[in-house]
Amino acid sequence: MAGTGTGGFLDRWFVKVNSGKVVIGIENLDYHTPKSLSDLWQKFKEEMDDFPEGQKTTVYHYGFSEETGVIRAFAYRSTNGFVSEPLGYGIAMKPECSIPENLQLPGDIKSMMDEQREIQRALPESQRVYIGGEIQIHHLMEAGFNVYTLDRFDDFASDAVTMFNAFRK
Repeated sequence: MAGTGTGGFLDRWFVKVNSGKVVIGIENLDYHTPKSLSDLWQKFKEEMDDFPEGQKTTVYHYGFSEETGVIRAFAYRSTNGFVSEPLGYGIAMKPECSIPENLQLPGDIKSMMDEQREIQRALPESQRVYIGGEIQIHHLMEAGFNVYTLDRFDDFASDAVTMFNAFRK
């Protein structure tokens, strides 16, 4: 699973799927997801005292199909009622950046994310996607997945101080 948008929502979905759902694979999970996400989103918004108008979120599911054995991916967007959107196999970037010719994974990821950061810095603050911290790789294989830290951005320490100071306020 992965997500963008409203902070904290993906965490709740992860817990719900792992503690309150009985599914046998990605296809079976896809069957249950649209209604479950829609219900959870409504409850999430109701629980927030000052939920900002226009907040949105997108949830992504990735896995090997229990029907075909190939990787499947789905997107569920709050902006369209969490309808299941099957995603094609391949490389996609969010936010945008160029994909190097002869892409080498995971080696090219850091330079691609550096480009994303530069593009985002050029936008007004209210429109930016903020990218920072560490680059975490989630490598999905049929037998399971590996998670590891690929790299850390040069401004990791200063960004951490900024976040902790903002949190204290």
